[in-house]
Amino acid sequence: MKRTILTSVSALAMLASGPALAQVAADAGFDNSSAVTQTGNTNSATVLQRKNDQTATINQAGDGHKATVEQGHNYGASSLSSGNTGTITQTARADGGSKSAGTVYQLSANNTGTITQVGENQADIAQGVTTLGSNNQATINQTDDNSGAAMINIAGIGQEGSDNIATTQQNGDRNISHLKQRTADNNAGVSQMGLDNVSDVNQVGTANSLTTGQDGDANFADAYQLGNDNLASLTQTGNSNEAAVLQDGDSNSATVLQTADNNNVGDTLPDTRPNWPNPRAGSYTPRSVGVLQRGDDNRAYASQTGSGAASIHQVGDDNFAGVEQDGVGAIFDVSQTGDSNRVTKTGGEDAYVTQTGDSAEIYVAQAGNSNEAVLEQIGDSALVDIAQAGHNNLATTSQAPEAAGASSLITQTGDRNTASVTQASLASSSITQTGSDNRATVGQGVGSYSLVSQGGNANVASVTQGANDWSSVMQAGNANTATVTQN
Repeated sequence: MKRTILTSVSALAMLASGPALAQVAADAGFDNSSAVTQTGNTNSATVLQRKNDQTATINQAGDGHKATVEQGHNYGASSLSSGNTGTITQTARADGGSKSAGTVYQLSANNTGTITQVGENQADIAQGVTTLGSNNQATINQTDDNSGAAMINIAGIGQEGSDNIATTQQNGDRNISHLKQRTADNNAGVSQMGLDNVSDVNQVGTANSLTTGQDGDANFADAYQLGNDNLASLTQTGNSNEAAVLQDGDSNSATVLQTADNNNVGDTLPDTRPNWPNPRAGSYTPRSVGVLQRGDDNRAYASQTGSGAASIHQVGDDNFAGVEQDGVGAIFDVSQTGDSNRVTKTGGEDAYVTQTGDSAEIYVAQAGNSNEAVLEQIGDSALVDIAQAGHNNLATTSQAPEAAGASSLITQTGDRNTASVTQASLASSSITQTGSDNRATVGQGVGSYSLVSQGGNANVASVTQGANDWSSVMQAGNANTATVTQN
């Protein structure tokens, strides 16, 4: 048996009956369908459906509305609360900004929830909240109609269970999207266009994936993934954007792409954000850790066009950190703790790491075994600072021949370390090695400065310079060799 309730309230009827109307549609049968249409201001609509394979649709035109769809059995099995569809559409009047609120509450599996809003609104979708649900889909679309000066749209999605899909799309300024998924194999997508937007995604479980895209200035994207085999991809187009990714688990991969100037990946002092209301987080606090990965086989990649800063911290085994930065004053800060870590531009491959622009800076700290840092900088007054502690470390710095005024500082503590530096004119290089079987090679142009200090056994130091250069080699230990060539 199928029952249908259709409700329509005109603006005239609303004025006659008071400032607010509530329509409630509820049925205990199967295959129910409810449609509520309201026109006017400050209306309220609630649809309660307790079985499965039900459909609820609420359409509200005007300002200050409230709409709620609740589907499924609030105490029972998924067989009595699955396969439902809830849809809420709220649009602002021509003379208003809406300020409406929509909520879809679906209790188990195989549900679809959609909220579409125009104006300044709040949307909240919760799925699988009493019995862990799977194969749920949640979609929120919010558009600022530009009728108000300081509109803020808020979108919150919470999904409990596996194989769920969540999508949020916001068009306008100062919007917030908070998305939380728990269990396994969930997929999240966030798209924001405008200024001062915030995307906060929290995924707990295994094999989750996230794609976030922000187009505009002063946006913030925050991603947290706990579990194994997670994938996070953040893309920001515009100026002064910030991105933070925290992954805790195995075989994680994080990619951050930023285009324009003054962007940051993990700014230690992020821009102050107001405590805007959020349906799924009482107040917003950015993590600002850049890319932090704990676990095994992690990979991190950041690409920035324009001046910006990227911070990557990896804890675990076989990590890789790569960056491509094109802009003046770009900063790349990497800290790795564990075995077989790399920060490369070829070497043992994994590639990336290229800085193009003047006054670029790279900082690398590696603690563990078999670490490798092979870097490349193109631009004047570039800086590389590398510290390695452990065994079998390799540090290679290439500061392009056409660049002037570059500086490099390499400190290695451990056994069988190798350091190689290639620089142009007016450069400075300092290599300090403590341990056994170390090798240091320096190549510089005219007017440069080189300092090599080796402590240990069987060290080899070779320095080749142009005219008007200065070189100092200090060796402590046995069987050391020093060769200096100045042209």
